[in-house]
Amino acid sequence: MLYFIPTPIGNKEDITLRALRMLKELKYLLCEDTRTTMKLLQMYEINFSDKQLSSLTSFTEQGKMNHYLNILKEHDVWIVSEAGTPWLSDPGKSLIQLCNEQKLPYSILPWANALVPAVVGAGFDTSSFVYIWFLPQKKGRQTALKNALQSEIPTFFYESVHRVEKLFTELSALWFTGKVSICRELSKMFEQQVTWTVSEIQELIATKKLPIKGEFVIGLSSD
Repeated sequence: MLYFIPTPIGNKEDITLRALRMLKELKYLLCEDTRTTMKLLQMYEINFSDKQLSSLTSFTEQGKMNHYLNILKEHDVWIVSEAGTPWLSDPGKSLIQLCNEQKLPYSILPWANALVPAVVGAGFDTSSFVYIWFLPQKKGRQTALKNALQSEIPTFFYESVHRVEKLFTELSALWFTGKVSICRELSKMFEQQVTWTVSEIQELIATKKLPIKGEFVIGLSSD
């Protein structure tokens, strides 16, 4: 069985009892960065000396892939990202496809991610919504934005800290008059959640009341 185990996105207390138990019990670990995963295990005082850690970078090599496929047929393997739920916003979905192709079982443990709290705290109707991961950096960005603004239901996406100010310039140029929700640094010390208009948020940025730091989840609602 392949287990997808969520890890905290900021506050180390945001981990489930089940996840902690499995981190202690399972031997084979797949991760983004073995060094980050070792720090995670140390944080919860979990001994990693008897565990086999392998990064997903090496997993993409054919030899490693066949090796772990053979392990999966006989043992439990767990996979973690550096923070959050693997792989809501990462390329690891290929592992799900691989399991389906090989008819191997997998289980996805619930919780730690930034999207769900952002949707819940948006301050507008989110009984239906669209999630589009990240906006394109260049090609297709304007089309994606226009589609989001024309949508009858809210659109949510992650945005790089390096492109947040550009996003509000683009929204202003497109004469967007709806509501924008911003969630920044969720579960961390300087967590912020605001839902205002484009001009109001630009004012927050200009006066440093909304620092351009950390991870952003953006929601757009035309209503």
